[in-house]
Amino acid sequence: MGHGISVKTVKAFLKAVPFSRIVQKAQTATVGSRLFPSRTPKNDANHNFRIDRGAEVNGKVEMILQANKNASNPKVKEAAQKNSHAILAKGYADPTNDPDGDAAEEALAADFEARK
Repeated sequence: MGHGISVKTVKAFLKAVPFSRIVQKAQTATVGSRLFPSRTPKNDANHNFRIDRGAEVNGKVEMILQANKNASNPKVKEAAQKNSHAILAKGYADPTNDPDGDAAEEALAADFEARK
């Protein structure tokens, strides 16, 4: 992908995500809306990344990891300035069978590593 963002940086972000909360939010959010963090310049800088809602497939909700243009991490910021809509990773949340979102967190981390 050529963005230079480290796996460690992504995993640190994913550990800070309240997946149980955003799995619930994802059920009623529209495709393309931000699930985490809320859209403010401070949050964009502090968290470096965002998770947007994707399509629903077989009762599971797609979660899309993207870089923020206002990121404090230089590599993340550079990647976002090249293309803030580039998909860094995708994962699926299963609100029925995994309301805590543990599988979604693991899937996003694994997909990021696979795309790197």
